[in-house]
Amino acid sequence: MVKQDSEAARRYIERELGLHVADPFIGLLVEQDGKPVGAVILNDYTPGQNIELTAHTCGNWNVRDVRDITRYCFDRVRRITARTSVKNTRAAYMLKALGFKQEGVLRDWFKDSDAIMFGLLKSEQRIYR
Repeated sequence: MVKQDSEAARRYIERELGLHVADPFIGLLVEQDGKPVGAVILNDYTPGQNIELTAHTCGNWNVRDVRDITRYCFDRVRRITARTSVKNTRAAYMLKALGFKQEGVLRDWFKDSDAIMFGLLKSEQRIYR
């Protein structure tokens, strides 16, 4: 189940990724069996245009959760931008499987690695129509 809970999502992401989440942002918490298993932070929101996504999961999200997150984003924007560490091959694989296109590499983005930048347009995505 995906629910909007910005403060719980902020705490989850800051604890799991060691990042500081700055205002303004929208936070979505992913729960399974009533327990948090992931979170999504949406920031740099330009209504009707773009939103940036930061996500972490400690398990596997089901298709319904991914669809709910996608629907939430594409009801508001036409493009989602996501970044992941070049070391996180699992996340890169998942983003590509969801239809995201690799758009570039951001050198020294993370403390210990470069980042791969991905983009997904509403017109290209296959998850939510």
